[in-house]
Parts: sequence; C-alpha cells; structure tokens
Amino acid sequence: MNLHKLIPYAVFLMLGITLISSCKKDDKNYPPIPDAVYIIAKLNTGPSPTASTAIGNTATGKVSVSPASARVYVNTLKTFDVTIQYTLSGTAADGVNYNAPAQKSVTIPAGQYFAAINIPVINTPLIGGNKTIIITLSSASNNTELGLGVDKNYKIFTYTLTN
Repeated sequence: MNLHKLIPYAVFLMLGITLISSCKKDDKNYPPIPDAVYIIAKLNTGPSPTASTAIGNTATGKVSVSPASARVYVNTLKTFDVTIQYTLSGTAADGVNYNAPAQKSVTIPAGQYFAAINIPVINTPLIGGNKTIIITLSSASNNTELGLGVDKNYKIFTYTLTN
C-alpha cells in the first residue's frame, strides 16, 4: 500500500475534524424582536403557489373607486389589542376629494395580524392632475414601535387618486 495515496484522504479527514471542532454554539444574547406596526397596500398573492407578492407603501386608485385603502400590520401575533393613531396629508383635499374619518385611529384586535384604514373617496374629477392622500402612522399603544427595521420603513403610506 502506497502511503502517498493515503495522504490526501488523511488531510481531508484532519481538515473536517478541525472544522467540526472549531464550530461552537452561538452564545450571543440577541435582543427580542420589538413589537412593531407597519402600513402597506393590501396584498394579493393569487391562487398559484408561484404567485409573487409586491409589498409597497403606495397604491393608486380611480376616484370612481371607493374607499382608498391600506392595511396596518403587526409584526408578530399579539394577545392584546394595538390601537394606532395616524394623520392625513397630501395634495387631495378633505371634503373635496375624500372624506376623512372622524377618528384617525385603527385597532388591530388581539389574535389578528392587520386592520384596514379605509378613506371614502369622493367621485369628482380631479382638477390639475392626480392627488395624493398620505397616511402617516403617528403612535401605537402597548409600547409598539412604528415602522420596520433599522430605518423604520413603512410608517408612511401614499395613496394616489387618478381620474
């Protein structure tokens, strides 16, 4: 038996043992995921298992279609209600292009992942082009953060009205 034929196998075996013995359990204590809410367009994944979903914080709708709608989501299922306050701004005018809700808040019930913000659109022609309704999340109950990730994205939603 030639020893030089066994050397590559021995090297491979020693390398494997070294790699396995150098692996260790991750002992870092990662902070828990914070409770957070975010606002995005309604998701339509389609019936196909290969359907793709585009998640965004914008939507467009004709003035003849009411309401302007967005969904506010919690990042993990909660055992308590989460009430979210929001503000409305943009180039669309309340009473002309849409009717603002009397209370600018929405509650995601315990055990649910989302609640809808529906803003009734007034079916009148837009003068001067498209108009926007901007929904900005301003606070949430139960120490729930606004937005996702380090940049706190998805706490502002823009709905564009078109003729």
